[in-house]
Amino acid sequence: MRHQFLRLFFSIMAIVVVLILVQVSMLLIGNYRIAMDWRNRVFEEFALTVQDAIWQISSADDAAVFNLMLQNTSERISGLLIRDGNGEFVATIGRSPLGKQLPTPGDFEMRNAQIANARMQVAYQDEISYRRVKVESPRYEIALTTTGGALPLLRGVAFRPMAPGSSSRVELPEALDDQDIAGTIAITIDGVTRGYIDVLVFRFNYYAPTAFALEGILAVFFIFSMPLALIISIVLAAVVSKRTERSVKGIQNALCKLSRGEFDISFPRQHTEEMRAISESIATLAKDLERHQRSRKEWIRNISHDLNTPVTSLSILINGAIDGIFPIDEKLLSSLKKENDTLSERIASVGYYSFLLSPDAKADKEEVSVRSLASDTLASKGLSCALPDNDIEAYADPSLLSRALCEVVRNADAYRTGDDVPLMALRIGGDGSSVIEVRNRGSLPKPLPQFFEPWARGDESRTSGGSGLGLPIVYQIMELHSGSVMIAESGAFVTVTLKFPKRP
Repeated sequence: MRHQFLRLFFSIMAIVVVLILVQVSMLLIGNYRIAMDWRNRVFEEFALTVQDAIWQISSADDAAVFNLMLQNTSERISGLLIRDGNGEFVATIGRSPLGKQLPTPGDFEMRNAQIANARMQVAYQDEISYRRVKVESPRYEIALTTTGGALPLLRGVAFRPMAPGSSSRVELPEALDDQDIAGTIAITIDGVTRGYIDVLVFRFNYYAPTAFALEGILAVFFIFSMPLALIISIVLAAVVSKRTERSVKGIQNALCKLSRGEFDISFPRQHTEEMRAISESIATLAKDLERHQRSRKEWIRNISHDLNTPVTSLSILINGAIDGIFPIDEKLLSSLKKENDTLSERIASVGYYSFLLSPDAKADKEEVSVRSLASDTLASKGLSCALPDNDIEAYADPSLLSRALCEVVRNADAYRTGDDVPLMALRIGGDGSSVIEVRNRGSLPKPLPQFFEPWARGDESRTSGGSGLGLPIVYQIMELHSGSVMIAESGAFVTVTLKFPKRP
């Protein structure tokens, strides 16, 4: 069972590993969603703070707006990025979301900028490497209105959301990428865009406790989960393979006993529905084989008895004639002929039944007038049956149908009570099938034998002169037609029903 253990081990191991990978994937996806929500939440809180402090702007220039935003940054804001009215990069203050100091061109002059803390510092750099970064459209707008003129004075300040627009790509320091800008606020003076302030937010896993928690969770998954998965897979594979081994050996022993002709088999307790179903199927097979063996022995006994009866009668008559006990006259010859005919008929019935069981037997079907065929066939065989007034057509083999009708009527006539001859009824079933019913007055024996098994009524058939093959022949004929035959008792009558399927 080593191969089975290995198959189970690798299967269970694969399932456990897949489950672990799914859990890790869900963890990473969840972390990504939290990080995105984190950026949006921090930006929205910053925008709300700026909106509440907007009244502090006292001069009509973009430097005053920038100073207001710079003074209201929280510890979660890593830096601010300044772009001009055309969207081109101007300068940065603070750090990237990963905590790296951002560069500012050396010729940039921070006009009246009020740096609130050491976190928001300017790092001048003469040579800066750039990369194209996608920047979404501004979410909010700080709109200043002035009195106009040579020395414009501030007349009004408004903070309002902006309709979503298309994104654009801008040359930014290479320390930044597409996901680093949490949101943008546009600055307009008298309806003219003077610049953009991009807000940078520290990433969710930048903070030491958060990063420590994530590293700890991933470490548990990858350091402890894989060995645990290996142990679980070995234990489960061993338990399942051991149980399966007992079940397989039990089934193997049962099949070996069946091959030796031993039908008294038993199985260990099965733990799975599949093995239980296999065991029940083998037990059913054992019962069927045992029944078939008994039937085969019974068939041989009945065949010997049925054929021996006319042979014995012929032997008595011939020996009696030789010894002078029976005079050789017309009566003796008639008796000899009768016994010979009985023997020939029974041998022919056995041969015909064997032919019906062979692979060569087939039904050459055509549309057949049942009443006309029954009238001609029964008259030629000297069988009496009351035929109906109506007629139907059956899709059947004429010769096989004739034989089936003869056997059914002969059986009904042999076992009827009273003087009434069997009665035939013809009808079309609800599914379009052709139904033939032959009814006779009488009753079925108790307990009911297997009517369609050969010689199932052997003793009674011998008493009444039958061969015991009539209804089994009818059954095989109906099998060749994919039809059915039934026998039932209702009231004082016994009815045999033949059902032929309609033509396709």
